[in-house]
Amino acid sequence: MVSPSQLASWQPARLSEIAEAVVGHRRSLTGLHDDLDAGRPPASWTFEDATAARTEHDRLSSALATQVAETTGVIEALDAAATSLAAAKELLQGAMRRGGYNGLHIDHATGAVSIARTFDDEDELAYARTVQQEVAEQIETALADAAAADQALAAALTAAATTDVNDIGSLADQQALLDFQAKSPADQVRYLLDHPEAYALLGEHLSPEVKAGLGAEVADGLDRMAQDPQAFGDADTVARYTALLGALGDDPDVMAPMYRRLGADGLLGTYDGLASFMGFSDDPNLATLAGELRSGLQVATRAEGFDGEAFGQELVQLATRTADGDTMDAYFDTYPSSPLHAAVLDYLMRDGDYGEDFVRGVAWQLDEFERTVDPQLVQSWMHHTGDGSPLNGLDAEPGSLLGRTPDPMGATMGQLGKHPALGLEFFSDGDGDGEERAEFYFAERDWSRDGFQGIAEAALGIGTDPANIENAGEDTGMLVSRFFDLLPDNPRFDADHAAAGAEPVADLLKHYMPAVESALRDEGSADLGARLRDIDTKPYLGSFTHYPVLDFDDLDGLLKVALSTEDGMARIAEGVAGYRQVQLTNFAMQHPDGAGSAEMGTILADSARLEGLMQGAVGAIAIDGAVSRDQQVAAFTGLVSEAAGLLPVPYADEMGDVVGDLGKKAWETAWGHVQEIPSDRITETFGNYEDSTRAEQAREAQVGRSRMVITTYLSLAEAGVVEVPENMRDTWMPGGRLISLESIPPEQFQAFRSEAGDALGQVLDVATLELTYKDPMTAWEPR
Repeated sequence: MVSPSQLASWQPARLSEIAEAVVGHRRSLTGLHDDLDAGRPPASWTFEDATAARTEHDRLSSALATQVAETTGVIEALDAAATSLAAAKELLQGAMRRGGYNGLHIDHATGAVSIARTFDDEDELAYARTVQQEVAEQIETALADAAAADQALAAALTAAATTDVNDIGSLADQQALLDFQAKSPADQVRYLLDHPEAYALLGEHLSPEVKAGLGAEVADGLDRMAQDPQAFGDADTVARYTALLGALGDDPDVMAPMYRRLGADGLLGTYDGLASFMGFSDDPNLATLAGELRSGLQVATRAEGFDGEAFGQELVQLATRTADGDTMDAYFDTYPSSPLHAAVLDYLMRDGDYGEDFVRGVAWQLDEFERTVDPQLVQSWMHHTGDGSPLNGLDAEPGSLLGRTPDPMGATMGQLGKHPALGLEFFSDGDGDGEERAEFYFAERDWSRDGFQGIAEAALGIGTDPANIENAGEDTGMLVSRFFDLLPDNPRFDADHAAAGAEPVADLLKHYMPAVESALRDEGSADLGARLRDIDTKPYLGSFTHYPVLDFDDLDGLLKVALSTEDGMARIAEGVAGYRQVQLTNFAMQHPDGAGSAEMGTILADSARLEGLMQGAVGAIAIDGAVSRDQQVAAFTGLVSEAAGLLPVPYADEMGDVVGDLGKKAWETAWGHVQEIPSDRITETFGNYEDSTRAEQAREAQVGRSRMVITTYLSLAEAGVVEVPENMRDTWMPGGRLISLESIPPEQFQAFRSEAGDALGQVLDVATLELTYKDPMTAWEPR
């Protein structure tokens, strides 16, 4: 199914342009067909060679006619797709506007529509639900129409492709290539500068000399515009360079020479001039050009031989004005536009796939700036050369009026998360600065401008990377331990200022759930700082070496943020479910005869206590969208049940080899199989509990134990420890699949709890299990 974000990115007009181009090829082919007809040997020629010539001529003519027919079908499919997609896109945009105007939340990945606020007035609530339904139907129709158009076009193109064995194109294309190759290298460069659209056909047949020449010419043109920024007000000029970068931007053999020639100073100057017109110009190509420049830089930094580290260092030095005086004077003498360079750096680093050397150059140079300059001056630099730039509106969240608040180091931290080995090097003690960096960036640095998103994504990417864990387990564990220990000490780390970091923080806790469970078990212990230990006390989790230790006070601070959003709460729920299911699965595989009930009781007791304490933490934190504390607890428990079904069992090959093997970690292997709860299911879970009467009927939020009994039974059934009896399968396994907790109707809740208790009584003492459960209404005492 097509997603809203996909449809919004599609360009139906481009299909029309392609159709027109195909029409041109068709004309050429038709003309050749006429020529072939005129050149057919006359029928009056009766000698043997003439007969053979006519036979070959007829074969060629027939093949050409087939190609003409195929292009006709392609043209029609392109035109139909362009029309359908344009209509679907317009319908989607209208639905999005209406939803935003009426305060609805629309998931851009799934199209799910939810009410984003509460209503005291019943009439207003009824109207909001009506609009919600109508908007959802519009979005569903738009996405269905777009998917149908996409499939029809794909089918037409596939049919054409499977009957065409020519890997160059039409006869006209082949002739064009031959004509182009007859030109001198200088003429080839000039031709492609004037006809960038021809690069798709000709690019694979160019010499390195021509590609380098193209890069140099484009760089010189951009630099001229940067030195005379009025050029960015000329729509034709902007369109020309947008088209050139769009055509050439994926080729590293063009982009690397281009950015070597343009340099870091020319790139900053280009963005300065471009941004100076974006604020008041309605030329859409300005924003497109900004994106093409960024994606082209990413291609260049990944090219072999490109000195990305030096480029990144120079870029930061110029942007932060820490280059030497002569360099800065030369820059300002050359490029006259207002230098909003914090915004430029933030825009460049907040998205995309850069080469590792470039990220190194930027990260280390920015680190030097951040840790040697007064923090207030750093904040002032971001404010004065970042806030207010039109670049902040690019990539912004839908509905954002001012766009992103730029934080170049926050964006760079996100890049370190995408390059986990480099990120580990940045925060490790290899260069002597690792501990100091951790103290500064985790505990002291103000990340409220990006909502702690970048620093949290860095810790998540570095701390969960399999290669880091395998090759540098001690450094990785210490990085995670320092993050857990220091981040809660950051004065700005709270639900109000760190919302964007909630999900990645929760995701990291999910991957280190044994440390979470240990912290909860040692609730009264003091905060002893970052440290590691080996864990081998839980036989069905496997052994862990260099494992981060998490103290209760730090966990409390982390959860106040991690559980403050729906997505963060879902990641924690996945961790709770996974912690239990991994152990139960391994238990079932090690005890196929059902022996070892005492050990199973220990697993269930530990996980029940963990879930209860987490429910208490959820209930103590205000989650956006929840109508009550009861709803939050009930929704969390429903998500735990949902997540349990996402863990494939019984792991046949993988898990059977892991248990007892000190060289592997069962937990890490398990998370290689776990999926995330889809965002629409999270929203649905909250929606299922918006009716307070359901929570009251179930009485789960006040009691908790009954729900725990049902989830325990479902977990054992998922793991294969117990088998659902024949007489229970119609209700517990409709359609052959186990139900989820939240799907149980309120009026049947007690009946399900009774059946679950009776079934569990055959393998464990339910009353004892209930006593281990921590009541979420009383167990959690935030500090």
